[in-house]
Amino acid sequence: MNVFIIFLIIFAPILLLFATINYFSYKNWIAVYIALNDENYFRAVGKLKQTGIQYKTKTLFNPNTTPMFGGDRQRQYEIYVKKHDIHIASQNINSLKDG
Repeated sequence: MNVFIIFLIIFAPILLLFATINYFSYKNWIAVYIALNDENYFRAVGKLKQTGIQYKTKTLFNPNTTPMFGGDRQRQYEIYVKKHDIHIASQNINSLKDG
């Protein structure tokens, strides 16, 4: 029981602080694209950089799939843009599919 109380006293505020910072840092940003490999990520980000659109990226990495065991390292990139840039950003990223 004492370990649980210590956990609550020490780690709960840290987790709450992290969640609050994460919430406010992405509050005015909208996910515009999710890339499932490095190539698609760099192509999408390149398009955004060409047009001068600010972006943020969240990276999710699955360490369970490694080349050693027959899989490839799986990364997922979530690309976020500011709300007022969503229309032009989505047009630029959709042009990747056409070209």
